[in-house]
Amino acid sequence: MSNKVRVNLANPAELLEIPGIGPEQVRAILTYRAEHGPIQDANQLASILGTWPVAETIWDRVEFAPSESTAPEAPGA
Repeated sequence: MSNKVRVNLANPAELLEIPGIGPEQVRAILTYRAEHGPIQDANQLASILGTWPVAETIWDRVEFAPSESTAPEAPGA
């Protein structure tokens, strides 16, 4: 089993497993996915999280595939 979090498919609880990611960052990721679609790569995720410091360890824990489609957001997400 991979310990990577699939950023484009993860639910809020799964996103919180990423080092340094808290509720505000989860909201930013979910809002971005809802408005713009899948996050393509680390640079895009870094820009979404740009106002928060990001630990280098985050990049070992995230995966962007599949970046061509994203999970539908739950109502109210």
